[in-house]
Amino acid sequence: MATKPARIEQAKSGIWYVHYAENGRSQRASLRTKVESVAQQRFGGWLEDRVTAEMMSDDPTVERILELWYTQWIDGRMLSQVRYPSVINNLTKYFGDYRISQLMRRHSKEYIALRSAGTIGTKPAANGTIRQELLKLRAAFNFMWEKVEPRELRIDRSLIPYVELPPESPPRDEIFTKQELSDIYHFCMNDGARAGSKYQGNDSWLTREARFIIFAMETAQRKTSILELTWEQIHMDRKWIKFNPTGRHQTSKRRAPVPISDKLMAMLEKIQSNPRPKTFYPVPVLESTTGITHGFKRIMDELGLVGSPHKFRHTWASHAAMDGVPMNQIAAMLGDTQKTVEKNYLHLSPDYLRSAVNRDSESYAVTPQIAQVAL
Repeated sequence: MATKPARIEQAKSGIWYVHYAENGRSQRASLRTKVESVAQQRFGGWLEDRVTAEMMSDDPTVERILELWYTQWIDGRMLSQVRYPSVINNLTKYFGDYRISQLMRRHSKEYIALRSAGTIGTKPAANGTIRQELLKLRAAFNFMWEKVEPRELRIDRSLIPYVELPPESPPRDEIFTKQELSDIYHFCMNDGARAGSKYQGNDSWLTREARFIIFAMETAQRKTSILELTWEQIHMDRKWIKFNPTGRHQTSKRRAPVPISDKLMAMLEKIQSNPRPKTFYPVPVLESTTGITHGFKRIMDELGLVGSPHKFRHTWASHAAMDGVPMNQIAAMLGDTQKTVEKNYLHLSPDYLRSAVNRDSESYAVTPQIAQVAL
């Protein structure tokens, strides 16, 4: 009996699937879209991958692995794609032509050295950045034995090479003081109307960088989460922000739902009172997802402060710990595990180790009788 050719069909959920036969059994693979034209395009790629599966055997190049991982796993899952192309470009420059059978631990060490020196990439990279890049390489390798389609492309797990990572960066100690945070907030709330601004005189207008900073201060979310935030995700009536939009795949860097603070609500109300054209839905709250590097630096320079966007996240968590907020609540706000939060912030808690030093204090307290004997 002849094998039926592969075809695509739409499920009741609206998702398109490839239906095909493998080893005499019917199989299906999701094309991860509800749009027929997109499904047809991805089906063409699926067929090409199936045809070339035998050519690749069990020893593909790293460049091909990264390509499959990006197109099948990152693209179409609404994951942030701001940094992935540059990361893949850096990894490909060094690892691209290697086949997985050729990779050894020394290759990871060489990559770390070259990225640290700036030989690969636009500038020297810190250990934390290099670590994140190599973790993505690990993820791509794991994808090749777990999830890649068609199944003929999957690699035996025992063939996956070990990727060595640089050491983790030590916990950050530098944070903004509460007075500095107050100064930053009041500066940003009046940034649009400040002399020299193109919106001078418009008291209700806030620049993109000012909006970003207040979001970072009050929500402790990551830079990309704030840049990609749309008004549809903000529920002002319930005072709640859903940073992970519907349909976006949640990653290890979780985007947590966050309550709206009084200061953040004041900013949101100020923005919505602005007479500029109503472009709230569904555009980003910052009006575009482009970077805010230059504007951010301008505000820091004008205030005479030094810091990166991530410093606000670290500052929020540090002050929360010092104010006695429970570790599980800090973890929920950051979208991190409690283990990670305790590792970085538990030492700042005012009750840290207090019970340990006081546990037996009564057992050796100096009683009046003992005091008299001592005299």
